[in-house]
Amino acid sequence: MSSLTKMLLILDLFSVEKPIWSAEEIIQHCGHSRPTGYRYVKELCDAGLLRRAVGGYSLGPRVIEMDYYIRQCDPLLNACRPIMVRIAQETGCDMLLASMYGSKIMAVHQELAHETGQIAFGRGRPMPLFRGGGSKILLASMTVPQLRKLYGQHSADIAEAGLGATWSEFRKQLLQYRNDGHVISIGELDPNAAGVAVPVPVDDALDPAALVMVTTRTRFNLMEKALLIDIATNAARQIETSMRGQRDPITRGQPHFDDRAETL
Repeated sequence: MSSLTKMLLILDLFSVEKPIWSAEEIIQHCGHSRPTGYRYVKELCDAGLLRRAVGGYSLGPRVIEMDYYIRQCDPLLNACRPIMVRIAQETGCDMLLASMYGSKIMAVHQELAHETGQIAFGRGRPMPLFRGGGSKILLASMTVPQLRKLYGQHSADIAEAGLGATWSEFRKQLLQYRNDGHVISIGELDPNAAGVAVPVPVDDALDPAALVMVTTRTRFNLMEKALLIDIATNAARQIETSMRGQRDPITRGQPHFDDRAETL
């Protein structure tokens, strides 16, 4: 592990449960020597990623600045935002865009159908890895080597979540999700909520993403599930189309030549 990685891992310590850490706590928890630990903290403060707080250090304003840039400039967010707003207004369902980075899954954007609406795992809060439609449909997009590694690390959690007591059962269940093209989740993250999740087709260079429609369980039971799945799937395709337009504005409308032709 490089020294840069060790320094950046300090940021993972901060959470809602413990937003402030003293330098001594950081050093003890990470196992750094005192000179190294204090140097890492100073460098993170100089970069604006940490700042002094009563009782220690908290996340710094640079994090807020980067969040602003993401909200304004991220191509995926720019593509999905108007579509998610429209569907939330038309259906009364809250909309989430979930994404995966490393071994974490979280909502990177949300559009609430009502101002007073609340989502248990809204924007920025990591979701349980093996529960909820968004997490399951994203897991289904992973490669076999990635899933095998994940199973080796979390086999007990996977079995507890009902995703399979063995590796073959786990793989079979995720393959079913992939073939279905959607996951319906009822009460897994919030006992009073239910919804449907579909994958968002994105470029191979991007992290997998999923679109999640959420409403109350009572309302969900009265809704036509096939219609919800169609709405979510069509929205994901519209996002893909918008992304493609952002990526290739110059050649839009010109003849497209399949890259595979080079191998002929």
